[in-house]
Amino acid sequence: METQERILKTAAALFMELGVRSVSMDDVAKKLSISKKTIYKHYQDKDQLVFDTISMHIAEMEKNTSFIMNSETNPVLQIAKIADFVLEMNKNVHPSVLFDLQKFYPKSYTHLTEHRNRFALQSVNQNLQKGIELGLFRGDMNRSRVARIYMCLIFSMFQNTLFEGEEQRDFREEYIETIKYHLYAVTTEKGKALFKEISWLSIQP
Repeated sequence: METQERILKTAAALFMELGVRSVSMDDVAKKLSISKKTIYKHYQDKDQLVFDTISMHIAEMEKNTSFIMNSETNPVLQIAKIADFVLEMNKNVHPSVLFDLQKFYPKSYTHLTEHRNRFALQSVNQNLQKGIELGLFRGDMNRSRVARIYMCLIFSMFQNTLFEGEEQRDFREEYIETIKYHLYAVTTEKGKALFKEISWLSIQP
C-alpha cells in the first residue's frame, strides 16, 4: 500500500472513531509512525485530507450500493442488504462526525450532502418505485416525498444533537429501528409478510 493511501485510510479510521475535529495531523502521523512532514508531502492541509476521506467514503458507499441494487431484485432485501453494509461501515462512528463536518469543514460537508441529494436520493427513489411495481410497497405514497423523509431520518442519526442528553448511544439499534420504521410505513401486507421472513435477524420485527 502506497504512503498516500495509508495516510488516507488511517485518517479516515481516526476521524470515524474519534471525531473529525479532535484528530490532528500529529495524531495521524503518530498512528502511522511517520513524520508530519511526510503527510504534508501528500496533503496540503487537514481540510484536503478530510475532503479526500469523505470522497473515499462516498465512493465506497456508491460502489457497494450500486452492486446491491443491481444484483438484488427484491426491494425489501435491497434495503436489508444496504443496511447491513452501512452498519458494518459505520460500526465505530463517532456521534460528532457530521456536526464537525458541518461546522468546521463546510466544503467536505457540502460534498457529502451533494452525494445524499444526488446518488442516495436517486437510489431510494428507484427502490421505492420497484417496490410499488411489485406490489410490495404502497402505491398511494408520494414517492419523492417519502424518499426525502427517509434520507432525512438516516442522516439525522449522524447528528449529535438529535440524541443529546443520552449517556450512551447505540448506533446499531438506532439504525435498525429506523429501517423497521421505514419498512412498516411503506410496505403493503405482501411486503410486510416478506419483511418478517428476512433471515437477517437484526432487522426482523
